[in-house]
Amino acid sequence: MIARSVAARRLLLFAMLVASPGMAAAETKRLVVIKADGLAQEIVEQMVRERNPRTGQSVLPWIERLFFKNGTRISNFYVRGMSLSGPSWSMLDTGQHLSIKGNVEFDRYTQHSYDYLNFFPFWLGAVAGRYNDMWGTAVLDDQKIPLLLDAYPYDERYQSFQLFQRGKRLATISEGLQKRFTTRSARDLVDEWFLGFDIRGLLTEQLERELIETLDDPRARYLDFYTTDFDHAAHHNKDHATHRAALQELDAIIGRIWTAISRTPQAPETTLVLVADHGVNSDERFYSQGFNLVHLLAGQAGGGHHVVTKRRLMKDYSIKGIYPLVPLITTTSADSPYLKGKSDDYPTALVDFDGNERASIHLRDAALNVLQILFGQLQRPDLSPQMRRAATDAFLRVVDRHRLQWQRTLAELPEEVAALQRASEALRAIIPPPPERKTGKSKTDKTQPLLGETSEQLNERIRKTARLEAWTTDVAEYTAYLATLERLLGATPATLAPGAVRAEDLFAPRAMGERNTLHDLANYVVGTGPSGLVLAPDGSLDFDRSFARVDYFALLTSARVRNNVQRGVTNAPVDFTAVRIDCRALASSSDAAQADTCVWLDAGEEAQAIVLGRIGGDGGLLLKYLPVSRLAEDAHGVIHFSPVGWRAGLPLKFWEDERLAAPGGDRAAWLDGWHGELEWLRATHRTLYSNAIIGLHEHFRRFDLPAADPAAGDEGLIRRLRARQRAIVEPDLVVLANNHWNFDVRGFNPGGNHGSFFRISTHSTLMLAGGERTGIPQGLDVQEPYDSLSFVPTMFALTGQLDEKGLPGPALRERGFQPFPGRVIREVLPAGEAPPRLPAVEPVKPASAARSF
Repeated sequence: MIARSVAARRLLLFAMLVASPGMAAAETKRLVVIKADGLAQEIVEQMVRERNPRTGQSVLPWIERLFFKNGTRISNFYVRGMSLSGPSWSMLDTGQHLSIKGNVEFDRYTQHSYDYLNFFPFWLGAVAGRYNDMWGTAVLDDQKIPLLLDAYPYDERYQSFQLFQRGKRLATISEGLQKRFTTRSARDLVDEWFLGFDIRGLLTEQLERELIETLDDPRARYLDFYTTDFDHAAHHNKDHATHRAALQELDAIIGRIWTAISRTPQAPETTLVLVADHGVNSDERFYSQGFNLVHLLAGQAGGGHHVVTKRRLMKDYSIKGIYPLVPLITTTSADSPYLKGKSDDYPTALVDFDGNERASIHLRDAALNVLQILFGQLQRPDLSPQMRRAATDAFLRVVDRHRLQWQRTLAELPEEVAALQRASEALRAIIPPPPERKTGKSKTDKTQPLLGETSEQLNERIRKTARLEAWTTDVAEYTAYLATLERLLGATPATLAPGAVRAEDLFAPRAMGERNTLHDLANYVVGTGPSGLVLAPDGSLDFDRSFARVDYFALLTSARVRNNVQRGVTNAPVDFTAVRIDCRALASSSDAAQADTCVWLDAGEEAQAIVLGRIGGDGGLLLKYLPVSRLAEDAHGVIHFSPVGWRAGLPLKFWEDERLAAPGGDRAAWLDGWHGELEWLRATHRTLYSNAIIGLHEHFRRFDLPAADPAAGDEGLIRRLRARQRAIVEPDLVVLANNHWNFDVRGFNPGGNHGSFFRISTHSTLMLAGGERTGIPQGLDVQEPYDSLSFVPTMFALTGQLDEKGLPGPALRERGFQPFPGRVIREVLPAGEAPPRLPAVEPVKPASAARSF
């Protein structure tokens, strides 16, 4: 009878655990996350199997022991979106769809730059008490998207230096410097003096010490450790030995952290996680070749643009080029057709090549080019009366053609700016003044600022002050832009007369205007034609002959190099370009009529495709790949194309890829249909381009921000402004590099790169190991594919912070967390329905120094 009742209770408990992800995950009370930038799953798998010839053990003994033999690894874990650090970490830190979509983003109206990877201005500003959060964190805060660590109170978390950092951590730098000088021998210090101080190593050592010390604090429930060492090594070196050395350093860090965990009372309830943001396209057989997009755009064939970048070019050796506080670097073109000597005021191209296997390009609104060319001609005193009338009429007609769009901006943006101004004034009123400094030193809290406030209060005051500064800047910059736009819309023949107004009064310096249409980009005006302005027979301006144009789609896809000496590497640096297009302009297509997001992929006139996305009846995402050719937009905004059949050579090369797992075996029939994202992921994740269909949709779709409270007054207008800001940082063109090519003009990384949709770049790392009470499966190799949207909900499921429906629990909702769109990785949960375990690695003898399980 007793045996039966025990069995019944056990069965009931098992059923409850399966039904409730929150209860199933309740035994992970402490989460320790190691964030390894650029750690590719293939390289980890390869090196775990590599044996040390002297000991017979794996060259990565801790990773093998913890994650391969005694933990769980997700062997098919992918970046969702482009394999860039900024966007990828934003998704891993929030569990929400992409809002930040580049390592560098430019505001088209003001040319304000968001340089998410640049730590130096942040640190210097933090020393001055201006900043408390990294740039990406501040952007997410404005959109009310919390980070994973925000689920934990200030005194229950430890966060290392990283892209989405909250808190300035100046004590870490100070103590790291002290430790470096007090623990190094005189000889080592002299060597470092001559060879250069290893600042990255200094911080890594100090952050590891702090994390291990924090493990002794029973209050700590969330700790993370971020390292870029492998990513940097893989970028600059393609050899196996360099990669192995970088991974062995990481392996040793993991071992020391796990050893420290095992000594704490919380060890049985602690889960250790190793996660990466993306992989890396590194192959010992190939030297990653570089192609200079900046040079192409600045040259005559590319339009003679003055090009703005956030990174110095490889050819530049100047203080301006290396000084980290210079916000933007302009490459002046000697071939500029109409803006010679005006590169500081009127750059016409913005390029973000960070990420290397892809680049984003903003081109100045072609309408502004036409208007400024005409304005310049109208300032000439020798212009004939007939030509003056024609040019004036042409100027006003171009303005009228864009009047509705610009008037909409003039109607909406001032409302948003006014709301932000009122919010700024309200924020200013509640920021407390800094208290007077105390004397003495804190013996209990190394981060104590020695002020009459706690560390958390200090951080919050600085955070509000930085937010006020950013909002004030937004108000000033958008107000200035709106003033010029209003004057442009009010232009008359009198204002266009020579000397009546300055160019700066009509054309905001450094402003790029609205995004260009497909027609604009294929017929982009860069200057006057060979004969200057030309009159048509009826006395009007002949637009076709008066202006020189560039087709950027043809320019990029036809780019070739003459001296490609590597076998297996094409002489075409550009794989394809990707552009978001208006689905409504594709009304002739029944498929497009159902879509809300459309992305055109162009690899040449005969090799094109449209990726279509829509929300299905059950609320899930549906995607379709439509092969086309000769797509073009006419002057009236209608997009025409020719459908084509399935064949080799189309963008993403699914048709010819043997690893495409099309259900049913009929590739053509399956590829012709609409499918959910999980169907696409399962079918394509092992192909050359992996989950590119999902990633392209993720990158180009404009996701809604969390809904504003209707009763909150100005909140709705400010939320609309934030959505506008995310829209106007979207570039005109995204350029994807062919395999083993990169666009990193500052130094053309020879080792490996990322940023593309190649599987080798998108295939990331996720592994877990836990104490005996966490229920993390041992020796489990999860083959089901997942992407980075699954990371945060899985962490919250493990720690029991999701409710019975898998939604954020009350504590998370109170902190601003919204429902998570990603799947929980149920295989890692204590009661998850795990598939059969697969052979992990060859058995090895336990290392004598390793902790036994």
